[in-house]
Amino acid sequence: MNFKNLNLINPIIRAVTEAGYSRPTEIQYTAIPHILAGRDITACAETGAGKTAAFAMPILQLLKRQTPDHKEIRTLILSPTSELVIQIEENLKMYSKYLPLSLLSIYEGTSVGSQLAALRKRVDVLVATPGGLLEVENQRHIDLSKIELFVLDDADKMLDLGFINEVKKILNLISTKRQNLFFSATMPGSLKYFAKGILNNPVEVSVDPVSSLARTAKRPVLKNIQKLIGSTIAVRLS
Repeated sequence: MNFKNLNLINPIIRAVTEAGYSRPTEIQYTAIPHILAGRDITACAETGAGKTAAFAMPILQLLKRQTPDHKEIRTLILSPTSELVIQIEENLKMYSKYLPLSLLSIYEGTSVGSQLAALRKRVDVLVATPGGLLEVENQRHIDLSKIELFVLDDADKMLDLGFINEVKKILNLISTKRQNLFFSATMPGSLKYFAKGILNNPVEVSVDPVSSLARTAKRPVLKNIQKLIGSTIAVRLS
């Protein structure tokens, strides 16, 4: 399996190849076809499984297929922390290297002046924390009514950190005619219930976690085990 098998366009394949990606991860080759087909999805995979690329690459392709002659924000990606927002934005910049698409991130502590300047121009993808986005929206500086694609990233962290009410407020500001993508490391019952009220006939994608040994084993421990049994143990380290 390679990225060409996922029917991704050449500009994206070229960018990810230059970034060192050789083949898609399980969450990527499972989720990307459904997203490209316009389906709502809930995707569950552990941290480090490649979830950001799993939604970022198909979103960029869907945006590229449509006319760039617009001024409305077309995609909204919500993530719980400024660190994650910055990370997602950096990945999007990398994947969209050869695409004429514009990005903007909003989170607590960023310059309002620079945000407003960017919002006056074309914004294809907005990445934001719930609190940072609501601060800008409360000042009537942003229009979210034309959102075509909505991503809730690290949805379980949103729940744990108490951001669900903020997310609900934002959902009331965006178009109901949109594609919804929920990505999470875990899928507790409360999150499933929340997603059920938002998603439209979603596809459920879940990737089994690696073994508990692979998740928790430390290299010094492995070296000691190898010395004891005199053989090589191959594990996937998280």
